[in-house]
Amino acid sequence: MFEVSDTVVKDAETDTGAKNIRKIAALVIDTASNFEVIHGLLDLLMTKVGADFAKRDYKLVEDNEDVRFFPTRGFSVLLNGIKIGSIGVIHPEVLGHFELKYPVSAVELDFDAMFTHFKA
Repeated sequence: MFEVSDTVVKDAETDTGAKNIRKIAALVIDTASNFEVIHGLLDLLMTKVGADFAKRDYKLVEDNEDVRFFPTRGFSVLLNGIKIGSIGVIHPEVLGHFELKYPVSAVELDFDAMFTHFKA
């Protein structure tokens, strides 16, 4: 599953008092977690916006604070040192709440932050 969505949030610094936040998200559900598939998608997206993993434009940093993910299997996605999203294997408790019977790997990214790198 792959989705791009807009969310409206309050922002006192704008003329309208609100702003749109665009996110891009993808999930893989299968009999195995398939983290490498979702990580491959992240690599493809970053390549498309001109970010290079080898040059350390972006990197993954373990994030044990994000309870959506299995311990030691959740990561913050940093682009030029700024967190732009998360990636990982969804925690079994979360899967249970949604009655999902198989492991899920997911990535969620701030769409605008990604393309700011592309525009630079």
